[in-house]
Amino acid sequence: MALRSENQNVVAAKIVGMSSKWVTVVTDRGRYIRIPLTRNNQHDQLMIASLKDIWREGIWIPVNTKLKHFFRFDWLKTPATAIE
Repeated sequence: MALRSENQNVVAAKIVGMSSKWVTVVTDRGRYIRIPLTRNNQHDQLMIASLKDIWREGIWIPVNTKLKHFFRFDWLKTPATAIE
């Protein structure tokens, strides 16, 4: 599952493991990356539950391989806003 991106550091990845401090993902090209969880993320029960749901369902998500972090707003360039 390839993501089209101008930025080659953005790839599709699937969660394959979790610990209290790390999330391990495998990219669409088979590369394994350990993404550290910040202290805030480690204590964010909603985020941890969401990551576990993504892991359990096998959903592919965008990951920055250079910075080794998840995207705040998925693959959108800017956050979505409500239409008034």
